[in-house]
Amino acid sequence: MSLVDTPPSLYSQQLPIGQGKNSFVSLKTSEGVQNDKLYIDVSGFDINKTYVFRYSVSAIGMYDYPAPVSPYAESATMEIGTVGQNPNFIIASQTTTFDASNKKHWTKRVITFKPASSTLRFRLSGKTPGQTPGYVHFSIDKYPFDCQLLNTQVELSRSLIETPFPNDKLDLSTVGIKSATTPTAELVWKAGPNSTDPTLTPQQAASVAISNQDPANVKPYYAFYYAKDFNCYSASVSQAELKFNYVPTQVPLTKTSIAVSCADPKGNLTSALEYPDDDSRVVWFKTNDHQGEVVYNATQVDPGDYYAFYYSLSKGGYSLPANQVSTKQVTVGNPIMPGIPDLGPTISINSLFFLANGSKDFTVKIHNIKAENSNCSVYFKVSKLPGFNITYSTQAGQSNGVPTNNDFWTFVESDSYITVTSKYGITASNYSVVGFNITRNAGTPAGAKQNLSITIPQPGGGGETNVSNNQTITTLTAD
Repeated sequence: MSLVDTPPSLYSQQLPIGQGKNSFVSLKTSEGVQNDKLYIDVSGFDINKTYVFRYSVSAIGMYDYPAPVSPYAESATMEIGTVGQNPNFIIASQTTTFDASNKKHWTKRVITFKPASSTLRFRLSGKTPGQTPGYVHFSIDKYPFDCQLLNTQVELSRSLIETPFPNDKLDLSTVGIKSATTPTAELVWKAGPNSTDPTLTPQQAASVAISNQDPANVKPYYAFYYAKDFNCYSASVSQAELKFNYVPTQVPLTKTSIAVSCADPKGNLTSALEYPDDDSRVVWFKTNDHQGEVVYNATQVDPGDYYAFYYSLSKGGYSLPANQVSTKQVTVGNPIMPGIPDLGPTISINSLFFLANGSKDFTVKIHNIKAENSNCSVYFKVSKLPGFNITYSTQAGQSNGVPTNNDFWTFVESDSYITVTSKYGITASNYSVVGFNITRNAGTPAGAKQNLSITIPQPGGGGETNVSNNQTITTLTAD
């Protein structure tokens, strides 16, 4: 065969030698008036839409060097017709005639048509003068149709997404798109603004890195509409730019110190968070660079200094890199040291005899006998009786004409006791009076005797050491 110009098929030029590089279709023509034909059916056309189809033809003959052994083709014809119609008909036809100016070279042709059916038949043929067959050649690129996309830009709902985690990843498919994607196109992402830049694979687009990992070289991502059937984009340069930036983030706090007490010597760090709902993302350390052990129970910590960091469970990373320290510190104050009081309870009731369903008020007086403060809370326990029912108010008032300060105490009940805890300590030589009401139950028989005990346990005595006077017992009788 003669030396042939490189066919104008960009796709075939990219193929390896022996695997289709610079390939094209050669069609042997029939001699005389007969035209041999080659055709292919193509589906997926939109009826009445205008399409532009590009191809190239050549009439180079066969050689037994130096003399040709076949004549040059006279013409090459491209016909486009319907398929599935009754009858089928030609909707576009184009014939290229060869002469001395073009018969040895490729001639680029363009044919425009509007489909009358969704499937069309592309028929190629050639003609050679005389009775000796010749050859006509067709070169059709992989994407021979002009792009059907309008020159439009993708409209993003936002151009910046920020994350507090430096090793975070973003799924670009979750980014909101304001504009509508045409049925013949799909949305694709690139790491550069030009349509010639490499396209991210679906796997790459599902997990893109931070754009500003190198602050001197921010690398945004760009969205395009892409028509796969035409291998074209809606814009040569995308203005749909998205930056996925890392922003170093400190945990916001509402306070920097937490005071603890004798009754509650542990601090609750979560009470310092400005956004309690973020607690699952916050971790605490005793160092400002998240080194050492994590504080595993932030609601019960010992006195000391603590530093807050955001932490991503899914990404396994902190909001601040190792070279940046947290400025969000909470100091849990040392517990108040208890004093050494001498506490004693007394009970006051106007009668120890109860008629059926009878009810009486009684008071419990907790006296700090010793001249030293009880700096910490104290508590006492009131025994429950099977034949009587004991009630109380949580407000200050009076009982049998004696002022009571029940509001100074908190009350918790179990099956056997009412545990009464002071909100603060009792100062030296001072006291507090708590009022109660007790009622004989209907089922308690006459003559029954039951002991009402008031006890101050040593562990809750605000530093109490002398337990010899910490209990009083009074016998009640059903009359």
